[in-house]
Amino acid sequence: MTDKQNSMSVNKHVLTQDLNLRQYSNTAIFLRGQLFVLSPSAQNQHNWFDLSKVNIDRYQEKQYKGFLVVRFFDKLLVADLDRFIREMMPTNVYVQPSSGRPHWKFNIKFSNSTHYIVNQQNPNKRYPIREFSVQQLQELLNRKA
Repeated sequence: MTDKQNSMSVNKHVLTQDLNLRQYSNTAIFLRGQLFVLSPSAQNQHNWFDLSKVNIDRYQEKQYKGFLVVRFFDKLLVADLDRFIREMMPTNVYVQPSSGRPHWKFNIKFSNSTHYIVNQQNPNKRYPIREFSVQQLQELLNRKA
């Protein structure tokens, strides 16, 4: 198993078992009814993750209630996906690698007892993100489902 596969499997059971979400293909997308959960995993020493344009486009094609759930080591960091996209993912500023798909790159920083997501293409953009317990996340998703 590669590092990326190991990273993607961290806390996946929380999404599929505890939250009863279904993974879409082999992506970071998890679905249940009208819920759309984009759940990247950040398990590296630089606290980075990326979000692919393909996955964002898939969300915007349908009428879902979306959440970003970053699996940051053993923590679950949660944000409203619509607001996050609007504030942190300018449509024309993403990484376009020669060998892959376009994506946005982010880091997670911690300061003043708050986690922030920082856009690597624009480090001045910082988005506060809240840590949730599994139970708090269950309650939030059940209210929105």
